[in-house]
Amino acid sequence: MRRANRDVSRASQYALAALVVAILTVSSLAAVLLYPAGSHSRRRPGDAAQAPLVAANDLAKTQSVPVPLQATPNVTPDPTPAYNTAVPPTTELVSLPPGTSYLLDWPVVGQNVVGEIGPTTWGGPTARPVIQTMGDWLQIRLDTRPNGATAWVRRSDVVVTTTAYRIVISVSQRRLTLYQYGLPIFSAPVGVGQPQWPTPLGPSFVDAIYPVPPAQQYIYGPVVLITASHSNVLTDFDGGDGTVAIHGYPSDPASTRGVASSHGCIRANPQTMSTISQVPAGTPIDINA
Repeated sequence: MRRANRDVSRASQYALAALVVAILTVSSLAAVLLYPAGSHSRRRPGDAAQAPLVAANDLAKTQSVPVPLQATPNVTPDPTPAYNTAVPPTTELVSLPPGTSYLLDWPVVGQNVVGEIGPTTWGGPTARPVIQTMGDWLQIRLDTRPNGATAWVRRSDVVVTTTAYRIVISVSQRRLTLYQYGLPIFSAPVGVGQPQWPTPLGPSFVDAIYPVPPAQQYIYGPVVLITASHSNVLTDFDGGDGTVAIHGYPSDPASTRGVASSHGCIRANPQTMSTISQVPAGTPIDINA
């Protein structure tokens, strides 16, 4: 009630101020210069041909221009992050055009080329985090078994952007923390794998942000963050390759509240899913003990 009274009082003051301004401007000339909001992006020479690939990502704006901390919606600061180790402020991401070759060993031209990564993953644009560079070569993470697999691509063959986000999950604390520019901005309890189906540890990343079909939303909620990690116990689950995901669990909300409840996936409440689903594909994930 006190807040409502203050709001009414403020509204009256604003209305009075507006009336005074209107009276004063009747006898004066006013000119208002409007500058339309614009945006710019950095592009390397030769990247023009790859622009449609980046634009196809609904979250490309957060890759190129990370959302400022104060403007991040649905974020609740929490003094208890998943862990206290320093987190890199940004990470380079690569988007891969069709037919991009990758190397599974040291970047030696003409050797060890073992395959290709397509431009889409789970129906969305492919994005991979960069973990180190060597001249024109970038070492990126893969979403294949074994967990932690990496490959090499040429910088000149891909589109490079950055993300300021990183997701950190502590299995022992059963807590997920979202970092931006190296600072924790959101933290919440989550459900983790049961002892017989443990959540796999190690570095990972957001492989895709997948909208759940309406018929399955009662199980997983409206959106799932598919990770690059795979269960070390299950080689097949629900028709997939034991892929670990971060998702809701509407039929049992208690299973998201800091308990060991899943077959290895991370179960999160609706606010957590709404918050972390804003990060771009390729965002690094650290799953710690």
